[in-house]
Amino acid sequence: MRAQDIREHIFSQNLKVLYCQPARDWSAAYIPINLRGLMVGERLTFTLYLKINDGEEFKYFPYLEAGEVLEFKWLAPLSKMDVKHLYFQNTDLEKVLAYLNNHLQLLEVEGAPQTKKKLHVLGDHLNLTLRQVFSAPRLGPHVKLAEKQVDRIIEEFKRDKLSPKMVWEILYRNYNLYNHSVNVCLLTVAMMLFLKKSNRESRLMGSAALFIDLGMTRIPERILDKAGSLTPEEWEETKKHPVIGKQMLRCHSSLAAEGAQLVMEHHENADGSGYPGGLSLHRQHPWTRILRLLDAYDALTTFRPYRLAQTPFAALKSLQKQEGPRGPIFDPRTIKNLIRFLALT
Repeated sequence: MRAQDIREHIFSQNLKVLYCQPARDWSAAYIPINLRGLMVGERLTFTLYLKINDGEEFKYFPYLEAGEVLEFKWLAPLSKMDVKHLYFQNTDLEKVLAYLNNHLQLLEVEGAPQTKKKLHVLGDHLNLTLRQVFSAPRLGPHVKLAEKQVDRIIEEFKRDKLSPKMVWEILYRNYNLYNHSVNVCLLTVAMMLFLKKSNRESRLMGSAALFIDLGMTRIPERILDKAGSLTPEEWEETKKHPVIGKQMLRCHSSLAAEGAQLVMEHHENADGSGYPGGLSLHRQHPWTRILRLLDAYDALTTFRPYRLAQTPFAALKSLQKQEGPRGPIFDPRTIKNLIRFLALT
């Protein structure tokens, strides 16, 4: 069935399209793209599909075909149905990245303030870039591309002096490996600038944040996709991901050694009870405590299939209460800085 026929059928029959969580599998045949990244009035170079549950399984139907000029009238009904994503085939990933890059360039030349829109598109571009990085045999070129996008995020944050409220609005609200990494990157860069850190320092932290879960791509999917509690053996396997991530970055990328160190330490606790090294606070990189906190904060405030997302206030309360065997898990001073950053006092 042609895309035009499918659109007409959906709208004429007033069919209900249920919201579907994007898959987190980096080898999936279909990849989600947020509607906010699409350019009205521009020709598509790839086909976009609608994900529909027919009662037995999810199926993908062509909704917009390659070569069609995108019209607003085709996006508006999806927004009303709370459909936030369309899907493209994995084989079209390079075309979609080029399309999003063109979108960013168009936003640059439009002149009017477009910061929020640009950050949305930058986030989508980074999300898809990470899909390449996490499956690439050679990380170097992709890491450099990701770092350039971090530079653009810093530029936008500094240009408009964004409020934390706007940062919150551009974060992804559903969890997957890529969304989480991009969220932590955006939060980290914004907080580093709030703390008056330099562009170089902010870039290092933002880049490290993107790759904190790189090592997860080497953890068996049967563990990552498990609905129930992990066994002690499965938990020990999962705890290897910071070391694996550091090894992958040091062997195959141009990320600074400091960045790889931050990736390895992002699960170290303030009381020395974390992993993989059980490092006390004074033995950690000075910024590990920031990355550790923002990683946990985003995890709590993002929807998971097995629990609802917490509000920022509730998440902060939860983080403040968490204790290890020798004291607080999260550095109290860093929590205070996060509260100041979020203006929740």
